[in-house]
Amino acid sequence: MSTPDSHSTAPTPLPVPAPWRLLDTAATVLAVHAHPDDESLSTGALLASLAATGTRVVLVTATRGEEGEVVPGSLDDAESRPLEEVREAEIAAAAAALGIAERHWLGTAPALSPDAGPRRYRDSGMQWVREGLAGPSDSAGADSFSLRPLKEAVDDLVALLQTVRPDVVIGYDDEGTYGHPDHVRAHHVAVAASARAGIPLIEIASVLPDGDGTDHRIAERDHPGTARAVLRAVDSYRTQLTVVDEAPGGIAIRHVGGQDDVVRLRTGLHVRD
Repeated sequence: MSTPDSHSTAPTPLPVPAPWRLLDTAATVLAVHAHPDDESLSTGALLASLAATGTRVVLVTATRGEEGEVVPGSLDDAESRPLEEVREAEIAAAAAALGIAERHWLGTAPALSPDAGPRRYRDSGMQWVREGLAGPSDSAGADSFSLRPLKEAVDDLVALLQTVRPDVVIGYDDEGTYGHPDHVRAHHVAVAASARAGIPLIEIASVLPDGDGTDHRIAERDHPGTARAVLRAVDSYRTQLTVVDEAPGGIAIRHVGGQDDVVRLRTGLHVRD
């Protein structure tokens, strides 16, 4: 005898968008970032979530953030190290908090083209074009990341990809989060290098859609259980920001320039046609 529920079926699960399928099945991912703190601010929850599930997470950073401002009072009066060395220590602590397995500087082996000598890509600096949008600094020199020949950085990233052999590369979209010239350059470098190496590139959406999530160009996902790791990571960057408190859906911070922001525990990935 049939019952009222005998012919009912469970709801068909929604298909997982392609970029998330790639990440869910990746054994190794490599994230490309411009400065120390970008990995935590832009992808902290994502990288912590991947690491927690056993994915090998590798980070490459292009510059040491030499041109960054410093939060007043964040450095001891006796501090004598140049800012780049301070930020090197900050990124080491942040990477450990997120569970990042390996970390590299672009231009330093193995993230160095085999036919090149070691090279350092300098922070290009920035200036605000309008609220929320950055542009290049007037003082950026020829050795800055955004102005050095694109081919150099692409060759260096290809060398790292050939060494690490990730299943997926994670990079910025073409807006570079907020338009910083080094972020935009990192986008172009990641696009060219991943194409040459034949490795899929997943782009982090600079802006998550508001409202009901019906923007099908961006596939979003929450990362529950990552708040503590992300808080520890962003709190490592005391020269660059101040942690205010945990907030709904993220960590409330204040940037060195006084801008209030939330480091979100949610990631949007671009879905390409």
